[in-house]
Amino acid sequence: MIKYYAIPKVWFSVLLYFAIIELVIIFTKPSLFLDWNFILTRVIFVFAFIFSVIIKRKISKNFFQLLQNILVFALMTFLYKETAMLNTLIFPKIDEFLSNLDQNIFKFQPSIEFSKHFNSLFFSELFYFGYFCYYLLPLVVLGILYKFLPQKIEEFGFILISSFLLYYFIFIIIPAEGPQFYFTFPDNYIEAQGIFGNAIKLIQKNGEASTAAFPSSHVGISWIVIFWLYQNFRKSVKYFLPFLILLMFSTVYIKAHYFVDVVAGFLTAPIVFFLTFKFYKFLNHKLDVRFN
Repeated sequence: MIKYYAIPKVWFSVLLYFAIIELVIIFTKPSLFLDWNFILTRVIFVFAFIFSVIIKRKISKNFFQLLQNILVFALMTFLYKETAMLNTLIFPKIDEFLSNLDQNIFKFQPSIEFSKHFNSLFFSELFYFGYFCYYLLPLVVLGILYKFLPQKIEEFGFILISSFLLYYFIFIIIPAEGPQFYFTFPDNYIEAQGIFGNAIKLIQKNGEASTAAFPSSHVGISWIVIFWLYQNFRKSVKYFLPFLILLMFSTVYIKAHYFVDVVAGFLTAPIVFFLTFKFYKFLNHKLDVRFN
């Protein structure tokens, strides 16, 4: 039998998320329990959990924390895509409301006009690079921590993954698909003109779904990373901030988000950071989860 102290902390957050999602499904659409994609996602996480427990004592503490957090971070793709199946179980999508907010604020649609007026190769690559930074940011921070602050990898990874899970739950109860799905062609289309543009198009083709627009988790997660770095590795923040600012513009430029999504991502980031950090401290205190 697996003792609680043998279970890496981040899995308590993952298991709690699954428990909440299963309850939502029981009361809304129980037939999803027979959906093959739904079942496969849970099988993958079960195997990943078993793998984590098995290798925990076979490799060094620091390398295990690095490997485990990269593994769970990669698996977030499956849960993200799953929100597309779940995000209308409770409420309908609110894209009309969000796009109207943008229209009332600017008297035009920023997600349409931005890329239309800055359509050169330079701006295309610049903003696609900014969007690409979202995928690199957690990995770069994990690499830095592994080298300079390995005792903090567990905490950072827990807050990162827990923040993703909290945003995914928000996407389920506040469904929105974003400009790239809500608007029709050609308003929802932007041509990729370079390396980063084509890279993002490839990622979107294989991993994107009509979900997760409000609030922008790209913005929210990135700010949470900055908040955590400010508390624990302050001298590095100044190097990441320019990329974060670029990312905020990029989410609108490539039509992934409405402007109000970006604002909501920024405003919710400190709340999500506070909740996930408190949950981490709670587990530390109540469960005494540690490596022996």
